[in-house]
Amino acid sequence: MVIIPFWRRKIYPPGHLLGGYKVIRLMGEGRFGICYLVDLDGKQYIIKEIKPKTIKKSGEKIIFEEKILSNIDHPSIPKLVNTIKDDNMYAYILEYKSGKTIEDMIFGDNHIFTSDEIYKIGIKLIDIIKYLHERNIVHRDIRVPNVIINEDAVCLIDFGLARLANNERYRMSEDFLYFGHLLLHLYYTSFKKTNRKSQPWYYELELTEKEMMFLKRLIGIEERYNSIIDIECDFFEIFKANCE
Repeated sequence: MVIIPFWRRKIYPPGHLLGGYKVIRLMGEGRFGICYLVDLDGKQYIIKEIKPKTIKKSGEKIIFEEKILSNIDHPSIPKLVNTIKDDNMYAYILEYKSGKTIEDMIFGDNHIFTSDEIYKIGIKLIDIIKYLHERNIVHRDIRVPNVIINEDAVCLIDFGLARLANNERYRMSEDFLYFGHLLLHLYYTSFKKTNRKSQPWYYELELTEKEMMFLKRLIGIEERYNSIIDIECDFFEIFKANCE
């Protein structure tokens, strides 16, 4: 169930036309935009309407998502198809990626991720991050609601916080931190609490020494990783060892 904040000016119902696209349903809401599943000539898309208060508050910052998506071509990232800019709406038309978010799988389906699934999701996310970092892009929001799973396909969505890295305010290491926390969400799906008192994850989870160090470096408890290439190498070695 989607909860609509009381201050919302308008929610477009199924059948409503937005720039020629027919609304199928409301998909959800992020910090900066409201997303609808829409149809045009029998093909489905996502319309992400930027919130008026975001436009007023952020000004030119809202164009970052449009600029970044316009220069990205990766099968695991929704393509920017078009934009709607008029007095009533500022919105992006995005390629629709079917599937479920990791958030829905964990908290809606109570899905327990196996070691094999964690590896397959992790290695594909690393590939996406590597693609972005090679283009000097830092996503800054790699969280469970922004990763879609559809069988073997893994997609990263919502580039509202994405920026060009500058090693000052916008650093590649932000993505490493988010990636580490996302992996912890996956690991915790198989965790069974044995006592009432909560403990830090590095005490609660049953991890190998290499897994433990890998996650600590991602999150910054130990010496941080310098590049996604180093992360890719260590991640592969950890799961290769786990399968032996």
